[in-house]
Amino acid sequence: MAIENDNPSARQVLFVDDEPDFLQMVQEALATVSEGAWTIHTATSVDAALELLNQHRVDLVVVDVNMPVLDGIQFLNVLTRRYPTLKKVILTGLATEEKRSQCLANGAELFIEKPQSAEGMKSVFAMLDDLMNWAPQQGFQGSQRRVGLQDVIQMECLGRNSSVLEIYNEHVLGRIYIEDGQLTHAAGGDLTGERALEKLLALPGGSFELVPFEPPPQRTLTAPWDMLLAEAMRARLAAEAGKVAGTAKINDETLTISSGETVAQVVETLICNGKGEPIYDAGCPDAHARMTFLLTVANQAALLTQILPLGDFDRLEMQLTDGRAVGQANTDRLVFVRATQGSAPAA
Repeated sequence: MAIENDNPSARQVLFVDDEPDFLQMVQEALATVSEGAWTIHTATSVDAALELLNQHRVDLVVVDVNMPVLDGIQFLNVLTRRYPTLKKVILTGLATEEKRSQCLANGAELFIEKPQSAEGMKSVFAMLDDLMNWAPQQGFQGSQRRVGLQDVIQMECLGRNSSVLEIYNEHVLGRIYIEDGQLTHAAGGDLTGERALEKLLALPGGSFELVPFEPPPQRTLTAPWDMLLAEAMRARLAAEAGKVAGTAKINDETLTISSGETVAQVVETLICNGKGEPIYDAGCPDAHARMTFLLTVANQAALLTQILPLGDFDRLEMQLTDGRAVGQANTDRLVFVRATQGSAPAA
């Protein structure tokens, strides 16, 4: 079964799962979020999947682990033998370390836990879409203006992969180390650890390459990867919100000082997951109100994009009487930052 798509250049994606209700949710969710860029095929058995593979040019196969007759791991072996260049992903509700190791050892590029809702399929879509742009024989290469580094890092971490991201810019060469799905080290210029990670993720442009893993020279990152990405996003938005006359100040640390006479101080930050559940709160007098505001921004952004499809709209900046505020809404993160301005100390 396939969602009809008249776009001849649409990506062909096959989902194999013995749960018809889950496949229906996948079809409906991805038909919407892919905006015509994907043709989605589904099969409830290995036999049906092989028949579809014979009939269509498929770019990616997404397979469940637990299926009758032939399980997902066995099916991976069949696919690897018959279609050696086909990209394969495991999407399962039983995401154990043993299953992950078995699936990756048998040819799966990614091992992802099943989302429980159509909203969760947005993150899965982003990971699968990035995977289809991979060129494994040369390493994964991309441009930060087209594919966000955070998306690539999230894909690697959720897949519990080990790799090294090399980031290139006119002035910066940096590296981010990922080991078994965790960020272990970042280096850029003279910086290491969280400061280097924040700097690399905030680069306005450049390119990057995903290369085979090698042990880092040191371990400078210990927090969970999702918290590190959330903190990097918070720091970047805080810096943007705090730019007044060329200055920015975060957590009492001056990042940039110019000849201006005002300094901005970040006074509140809220980071939520894609469902609006707070995961980081610093100084918010009413987190619920900010969360409701961010969800409204996300909904209105989706509506505005449909009305005038000129590109993604995900950020709202507000000039306040005493400073600025920034609200950003992505599929997996909602961020609110407010900064106030005051007089710079006398020289």
